[in-house]
Amino acid sequence: MPVFVVGPDDSKPHAGLIVVHEIFGLNDHIKGVARRFAQESLRVYAPDLFAGTPGLPDNRDDLDAMRNVWASIPDSQLIADLKAVLAMAISANDVQQDKIGTIGYCMGGAIAFMFACEAPDLAWVIDYYGRIRYPQTSDKKPRHPFEYTGGLNCPMLGLFSGIDELIPPTDIELLSTRLQELGKPHKLKVYPDAPHAFFNDERESYRADAAADAWILTMDFIAQRTESAVK
Repeated sequence: MPVFVVGPDDSKPHAGLIVVHEIFGLNDHIKGVARRFAQESLRVYAPDLFAGTPGLPDNRDDLDAMRNVWASIPDSQLIADLKAVLAMAISANDVQQDKIGTIGYCMGGAIAFMFACEAPDLAWVIDYYGRIRYPQTSDKKPRHPFEYTGGLNCPMLGLFSGIDELIPPTDIELLSTRLQELGKPHKLKVYPDAPHAFFNDERESYRADAAADAWILTMDFIAQRTESAVK
């Protein structure tokens, strides 16, 4: 599994971050996001979770084809692959082992959340508009993402779109209620005038104001965790 790794140009231990890509895979946009986090003194690991999957199209901008690729991979495999990346980060001499978190965008937001619910060594998770419920479950996707919430052992930040046919307000309320009922530390924010994928500055959905605010919240949230990490 290819992993794009980037970080500060020194050998000192820094906090780590695992970036989970959108449905389009590890592309130039996600690499740019990883570099942006590296500029904030984080050691960043961005795996290509789709590499080598049968049916992977030459054009990863083909949304329907990429959805078929995602649907063919068990969530359990995606989580296991991310656990392998976490093990890589933990074993690195230039990463603070108790200060490693994860962040994901769109499809990756849901995967990052499920990953965090099954990886107690993570210090935080940030979910950018990840699906809370699937249209339907399957043998590859046997549980909705929100059904993993019970295993969450780290603080969670969720940033969602107010104009999003994939994630209706009732789903966000469902996640909020589940997190509260289970006593999971969290913060959720909805940008009422922003569409799905508002953070991606290479798509028409990009909204500069929402993206800028989300970045501030993201960096503040990480700063709180890295000052006093949750083990």
